[in-house]
Amino acid sequence: MATYKTIQRTCILSFLETNTEQAFTVKEIVEGIRSDSAAGCSPSESTVYRIMTDLVKNGIVRRKINQNREYQYRLSNVKSGCISIRCKVCGAVQHIDEKVCCEIIDELKHSVSIGTDGDIEILGICDKCR
Repeated sequence: MATYKTIQRTCILSFLETNTEQAFTVKEIVEGIRSDSAAGCSPSESTVYRIMTDLVKNGIVRRKINQNREYQYRLSNVKSGCISIRCKVCGAVQHIDEKVCCEIIDELKHSVSIGTDGDIEILGICDKCR
């Protein structure tokens, strides 16, 4: 399937490029684009979901799950990857050291034939919930 360079896709990528310091939910992306008077477009949430799915599939954007169990998106080239551990009871999230993440992700690339489509999340139970 061909990838089209639409106004909405360009607006989304522009928004993510200007805000590389954090990850955003689809709702936050829509609100961010709408609040920017220079954006020149106002995509619907369904359009953003569709475009984000394509961007993740093509490796341009990474996704992760936040504490509210919503997908958050950021550009792939911001950092090499993140591994987080989320408590499946309370939703608390802890991140693994970046150097350790790189080592684990490199090992997975060499030993497993299935790639990831975003950051890696491990489920467990935190000390408070045990």
